[in-house]
Amino acid sequence: MDNQYISVGTREVNSDSSMKSVGAACYIDDIRLPRMLHCAILFSPHAHARIKHIDTSKAEALDGVRGVIHCFNTPRNLYNSAMRFYTDTSPSDMPKTEMIFDPVVKFVGDRVAAVAAESEDIARKALSYIEVAYEELDAVTTLEHAMQEHSPQANPAGIDGTNVCGAAVAYGSGSEQEVLLEVSQSPVRLTSKFRTSRVHHAYLEPVCHIASYTPDGHLAIWTSGQNVFCFRDVLSEALGIPQNRIRLIKTTCGGAFGGKLEVMHEPVAALLSKATGRPVKLRLNRREVFSSTRCRHEALITIQSGVHADGTLAAQHVHSALNTGAYATSGPNTAGAQSGKTFVMYRAKHMFYNGTPYYTNTPIAGAMRGYGCPQLMVSREAHLDRIARALSMDPVEFRLKNALEPYAENCMGKPMHNARLIQCIKEGAERFEWKRRREEARTGQGTKARGIGMGAAAHGAGWYPVYQDMTSVTMMMNNDGSLQLLTGIHDLGTGAKTVLAQIAKEVLTVPLDLIQVIEADTAVAPLDLGAQASRSTYIGGNCVKECAEELKRQLTKEATGLLEQEESELSVKGMHVHCTKTGRSVSFADIVDSAQKGTLGPQRQIGAFRSFCSREAVYSYSAVFADVEVDTDSGEVEVKEMLSVHNSGTVINPALAEGQVHGGVHMGLGYALSEDMMIDEQTGKVENPTFKKYRLFRSHEMPRIHVHFLEEPEESGPYGAKSIGECATDGVAGAIVNAVSHALGGADIDRIPMTPEYLKSLIRR
Repeated sequence: MDNQYISVGTREVNSDSSMKSVGAACYIDDIRLPRMLHCAILFSPHAHARIKHIDTSKAEALDGVRGVIHCFNTPRNLYNSAMRFYTDTSPSDMPKTEMIFDPVVKFVGDRVAAVAAESEDIARKALSYIEVAYEELDAVTTLEHAMQEHSPQANPAGIDGTNVCGAAVAYGSGSEQEVLLEVSQSPVRLTSKFRTSRVHHAYLEPVCHIASYTPDGHLAIWTSGQNVFCFRDVLSEALGIPQNRIRLIKTTCGGAFGGKLEVMHEPVAALLSKATGRPVKLRLNRREVFSSTRCRHEALITIQSGVHADGTLAAQHVHSALNTGAYATSGPNTAGAQSGKTFVMYRAKHMFYNGTPYYTNTPIAGAMRGYGCPQLMVSREAHLDRIARALSMDPVEFRLKNALEPYAENCMGKPMHNARLIQCIKEGAERFEWKRRREEARTGQGTKARGIGMGAAAHGAGWYPVYQDMTSVTMMMNNDGSLQLLTGIHDLGTGAKTVLAQIAKEVLTVPLDLIQVIEADTAVAPLDLGAQASRSTYIGGNCVKECAEELKRQLTKEATGLLEQEESELSVKGMHVHCTKTGRSVSFADIVDSAQKGTLGPQRQIGAFRSFCSREAVYSYSAVFADVEVDTDSGEVEVKEMLSVHNSGTVINPALAEGQVHGGVHMGLGYALSEDMMIDEQTGKVENPTFKKYRLFRSHEMPRIHVHFLEEPEESGPYGAKSIGECATDGVAGAIVNAVSHALGGADIDRIPMTPEYLKSLIRR
């Protein structure tokens, strides 16, 4: 094929970039509907309390107020805001613990009441006029407290009077007792305990929703969420409205990273719109975003390993305790995601994972980039470095000795397909000049200590086999030969629409600017599971490829009559069907015209619909290398340089993939060194709910970042592609932790973030 028709592997510009660069992209807060009201929410000041009485009369009397809702005048239907659209989900996997307004508030930031008014200022003023009588209850504000046998219940849904959320996730290559026995009988044994922090997604676009309930009983909601079809299911359950009367419309997304995967305050805007008969906009300020949306699960992870004298892993046991916050949401699923990743990197014969989410009276934890994997990866990669030190082995050599090989089976007997972890580590060590740098790091002088470290990671491409991971695509030819592509896949600024268009172009040779991708509107787009699990390219791309191939068959079939040739003699190139034998061709526009007029048969539209359901559990792999400098006086860490090597199959768009890695590195650096949502243990309040106090990595602090892709095609992927989005973050913190440990002479680091205060305490030991 001529180069002009090749699309896969090219650095195409993101289709949204021109609109965003000039400020013309329409974000949800740019939308103004006629007669639109504005909403503000009264959030609980208590970590745990029963609402005894609410008096809203003064707020309702305020000029400009049009409606007030709370737990005593709204439905109390139970739901789970992270529910998937599959109806056979086990209650233990997704416990229904939430109400739109619960009469018992369970964290500082829980909803108490909401006001709709002519302006946001009036709505916020009205909140101060609402009088609430609370009965304070015992609160559980730490994970350790929640795990204690006789602690108060943070949520009455806890199993058997405890704070356990749902059923514990426990399985492995044998029984738990067998694996622990194997550990205890190994020549070398090591146990590590590691704590990871609760962090926020820190998306730049604050949470905003618009709801419009019309007199005919239909509800439309605009949201920059990640999962509109699942949102529709949740809202139907929470509001008691049939799904055919609910429309979810995804708007341009100003960042999400998993933080907008679950239903948040959309039901509030919907109820107020229904109560007032007018559209309602709800926009949170930054403090409200921090305290009342979602965050990453805090974790306490204990890993026990048994190792043979030659460095071969004999057995490994992982125990993970997760802080899911006040409500269940995706807590059990996050533990499940951790469990799956436990078995896909290293080849110990005996492995077991045991994970339990716990309720606490703190902000709700939910999906965040990596979905439980960053907690597991940093804990285990730090643990593996400790083993290597105990054996006096090079960390790279230790991992190479134990990494799963391509097409091998893991300890659970599952095929690993084109797993290239070994190649990522080898390639990274060579490109980063691992041995030279490690040797030079020993020559640090004065208070500046240099360290070189690495970490590895793996992430899936979709939900299979946890869910039947399905998506659908519709493609329609326009009269001029251009193309409409309707998909439920969500583009969160990652370039998903561009990648899908590139795959369609590769099949049909239609220029990208003649392919319009229409995404994630439940009224027009076909069903999809949402932007999660790094599934967009693998699941969506496979579906687009199959749909485009069906469209190509239709175009070719119609062209056989116009060119009077057999299909075997025809090929598609440059929006034409060509005959190789005669040299004649016919344009897509003429083919569409012929079909619509019924020139050669029944009148019809040239279009295709396709569903794709994953049947493979495939994984992407990465190896991350870091060069850091630690000031042993101040405890400050400067990350000098990083290399991130990825096995993501064929890279459809290298520019977008590299951008994903750079963003993932930024997120991983903050996770390792600075980010922590600090909760006051007495009050349960978030102590740093602003960007001024919440310590994100700044642009001038970013290191030199090198990205390299091992393009070993995945047979089941579209043109050999797998995933990149979450794997870009998963391995970063482990590399930084191990580099800092190396700088400090092999210090046993047991938590992140590695703040200067924490590192100074290590240095003083």
